[in-house]
This record gives sequence, structure tokens and C-alpha cells, in this order.
Amino acid sequence: MSLDQIKIPTIYYGRGSLKQLKYFKQKRILIVTDNIINKLYGDKIQRILKNKECLFFTEVLPDPLDKIIMKGGNVAKQFSPDLIVGIGGGSVMDSAKGIFFLYERPDKSLYDINPINYFKLGRKSKLILIPTTSGTGAEHTGAIIVTKSEGNQKTGLICFELVPSAVILDPKLPLNMPPKLTASTGIDALVHAIESFINKMNSDFTAPFNLNSIKTLFKYLPIAVKNGNNDIFVREKVHYAASMAGIALANSAAGLAHSCGHSLGSVFHTQHGIAVGLMLPYIIEFNKSHCNNKYKTILETLNVNYDDPASKLSNTIKSLLKEIGLPLTIKELDISKNDFESNFEKLTEYAYNDLATGLNPRSTTENDIKKIFHHAYNGQTIDF
Repeated sequence: MSLDQIKIPTIYYGRGSLKQLKYFKQKRILIVTDNIINKLYGDKIQRILKNKECLFFTEVLPDPLDKIIMKGGNVAKQFSPDLIVGIGGGSVMDSAKGIFFLYERPDKSLYDINPINYFKLGRKSKLILIPTTSGTGAEHTGAIIVTKSEGNQKTGLICFELVPSAVILDPKLPLNMPPKLTASTGIDALVHAIESFINKMNSDFTAPFNLNSIKTLFKYLPIAVKNGNNDIFVREKVHYAASMAGIALANSAAGLAHSCGHSLGSVFHTQHGIAVGLMLPYIIEFNKSHCNNKYKTILETLNVNYDDPASKLSNTIKSLLKEIGLPLTIKELDISKNDFESNFEKLTEYAYNDLATGLNPRSTTENDIKKIFHHAYNGQTIDF
């Protein structure tokens, strides 16, 4: 069997495509979501599924704790669904994957998930994911970002059998996202597209998804942040671009911006998209020696002239961050110098041990990460 593969779920897309739920043949459906999405769309989902037996699990929180996913797994075991649907942002979709795993394999624990074993998932149920934000890409990946109840560390769990059977992309769902959430999830998608284009697992199959997503997000994300609630066309563009970046991420991987972003989220509870977005320009600079040709391709896709590709791409990303109102330094997260320094060793340790660090195009030492964080705190250009 080839180790190289591309896996993409069946994708149902278009305005109003949420109604596709009624056409799936399964009869017992577990809906995994959070309280906000349940209030917004719970009644509508129940109307769509009026001829099916449904149960809602709505206890998912941001940065989902392992114990909440385990609780959802127990709910699934008691309900015995033949379809599990995750509808919400990245935390909800990751939780749905975890619940699906625990239901399919009651003999396993959440932390048994790994990319090596074959678990024979899908014998009792199917998994469908429906993003309501435009950016996480979680609907296409076999990864779960889970927060450990002890220590609060974010950790990544990966199993390619967790890629769902189908994805529904309805641009009406993110239509009323507030500007800050639009910005933070959108920049997360851009980081996915850029990091999966430059990392060690990039391929000819993922590159077109990456470059199209990058071009579309630079063009439409600022408009969505400013006027997204009134422009379904722009929402549609951003929603699809974010999902395409998710396809690329799922079939490639992330890099050091994600490692550092995960660490910031674990230690300081920084929202994921904001964390990875502010780290990206510094990682672009750090990877200069290994990625300049890739940077040229990205800049040419954006029709941007350059002398120094790394510097130009880094500054172009910083300009976008500024335009959509996101921070450019760790200091701007209102993290005091004292708090930063007192948590510095943990911050470094978490980033260094993150799975994405090993996939970064430039090999990275623990000392490199320390210097990167110091530069990112103060907004200094990386020159090492």
C-alpha cells in the first residue's frame, strides 16, 4: 500500500446546503455542537431531521477538554447512533471526531488515537462535519486538538480514519459571524494554506489548494471582516477558501507557527487563529533559508513585487493582520513581560514538543524556539 495518499470527503456545498442532512439514509443521529450553535440552529436542524431520531450533545466548549469528549463518547454509547454530525467551529468538529472514535472503539481511550494503527472505524456509524466558521479546516482533517484536563496542555491526536465521510459547506451558516471571529478564523485558514505549502509534506496535489486559498483570502477576508454580514458572495468565497486550505492541511501538515500558536493557547489561553496568525510572519522569516522559492511562488500568485521574498511576504502578512485588526506581537496580547518570562520555559517546552515542529521546513532546536518567542514578543525581525 502506498504511504502517499490524498483523502478528501464528499463535499456538499452551496447556499442552503444544510438541508442535505435530510437525505442521508441513517435514522439515529447524534448532533455534537455547543450551546451557541444550538441556540442559533438547533430548531432548524430538528425541522430538517423531523423524520429521524435525534439527540443533541451541546456541552462542547472552546479548546475542548478531554473529559468533555469522553463524556460525549459515553452519551454516544448509550444512544447508539448510526450517524454522528458535528456542527460548529473547530472545537466542536474536533470533539465530534473524538466522540466518533470512542463510540466506534469502546475498548480504546481517547489517547490511543494515533496515525499508525488501523482502528476499523465506521462499522457502527458515519461521521459528517459542518463548519459554522470559516477557517479551522477541521472538517477535512483526521486531527483533534484536545486540551488535557491535567496541566491544560493542548495536544494533537491524529488518525486518518477520522476524516469524515462527508462535509457540508453552507455559506449561510457563517454569515453573521462578528468581525473579530471572522478575522481570527480567516487568518487561521491563511496560516494553514501557507504552512502546508512550505512544510516537509507538501506535494503537487496540495499546492493548487494552497495557492488558490492564499489568493482568495488576501482578496476577500478584509471585505468579510468589514462587511461580511451583508455580503453572502464574500462569505461564500472565504468559506470555500478556508475549507480548501483545510483539504491541503489534512493532506500535508502545518509547521512552526502552529507549534508556537498551540503553546500560546495552552499557556495564555490565546485564541488559536490570533496566536498562529501573529506567529506566522516570524516563522516566515525563520524559514527563509529553506523556503525562498516557495515564497516567490506565493508572492507571484498575489501579483506582489519583491526583492527579498521572505521580508516581503512577512510584511505583506503583517499588513493584512493590521488591516483586519489582529495583533502583530505577543506583547499586544496584553501579556506582561513578567508573565511572559515566568511562563517562558513551559511556553518553549510545549512548542518544541508539538507534532508540527518536526514538519517545519527548517529543523528547529529548543534554543531557536526561545529566540523566536523573544523576537515575537517585542516585534523584532528574525535574523538568525
